[in-house]
Amino acid sequence: MADELLTLVGPDLHGDVARCAAAAGYRILTAHPADCRREWLRAAAVAADAEAVRVLAAQSPPRRTGVVMVTDDDPPSDIWRTAMAFGAEQVVALPADESVLVGLLGGFRSPRGHPGGAIAVIGGHGGAGATTLAAAVAIIAGDVASRVLLLDVDEHGAGIDLTLGIEGRPGLRWQDLTLEGGAVRAESLHSALPHVDDRLSVLAPRRDDRRPISADAVVAALDAGRAHGDTVIVDVPRAAGALTDIVLDTVDLAVLVTTATVHGVASTRAAADRMHGRGVVAGLAVRGPAPGGLRAVDIAGAVGLPLITTYRSDPGLPARLEARRLRVSPRSPLGRAAQAIHRRALADDRLAA
Repeated sequence: MADELLTLVGPDLHGDVARCAAAAGYRILTAHPADCRREWLRAAAVAADAEAVRVLAAQSPPRRTGVVMVTDDDPPSDIWRTAMAFGAEQVVALPADESVLVGLLGGFRSPRGHPGGAIAVIGGHGGAGATTLAAAVAIIAGDVASRVLLLDVDEHGAGIDLTLGIEGRPGLRWQDLTLEGGAVRAESLHSALPHVDDRLSVLAPRRDDRRPISADAVVAALDAGRAHGDTVIVDVPRAAGALTDIVLDTVDLAVLVTTATVHGVASTRAAADRMHGRGVVAGLAVRGPAPGGLRAVDIAGAVGLPLITTYRSDPGLPARLEARRLRVSPRSPLGRAAQAIHRRALADDRLAA
């Protein structure tokens, strides 16, 4: 499959950019500059004109490589400075410098450091076990990844820090991050957060603070982790909303969790429909047992998502969590499910580290 060039240009430059893309072996990908976060993160390269840069400035997209500004005239200095802040490496005048653009696009294919991968775990219904599974995936990822960033953006949940037994440890919570369209360095974030161990850091809400989680803070933390090469796991609330949409537009894989029950499947199907509407790459995790004999493969067919894993509940887990933090054996049903999700993520080149 050809690499994709995100083309954020007006009709006057589109033909010129399309010719250069074809010559360099790219497939054109179009989007509106005001709503292109998913494409911005995934395209192999980006070509943007001056007007697109103006619009992007209000969106504060994360800095990335493979960005070139295209123009049919000399751009204003302030626009060029803004484009450089996004990661633009050069300005190219078209059609005069088509050969330059073709060369740049070819160079963008050179081996570069890959960003870290991001996985969202979301319950298809109440009691599906998404928080426990998200924590398990983070623990399993910590066995092989150099750094793991676990984000709990469910403001109304019990708290993934409680599941991991670190709720009393010092460190920043979401309400402590007051970024307004700004950025944060991953190294600084890791050093300020509560840790499970030297690889796994956790950012969760402060339960005695009623202030909502800032969307800017979520974007900054996600972008910082990905840019640093972290594996980022996000525990996402079931309810549709701005925070959920931000996460789903950023992650590489969303895992929808359901129990093997008729009511669970019905609720999960509605959640899957919302994901399809946003173009999210998603898969299904089914937690047994199945009181009515529903098979996981049939549940996946009814929900309309590929089956990533199926696992049985551990009846002793709730009692163990009351006494100590979550521990995940790679050979346990939960551990095998977490490994299946992590392998599914690693199998996608977009999550390659």
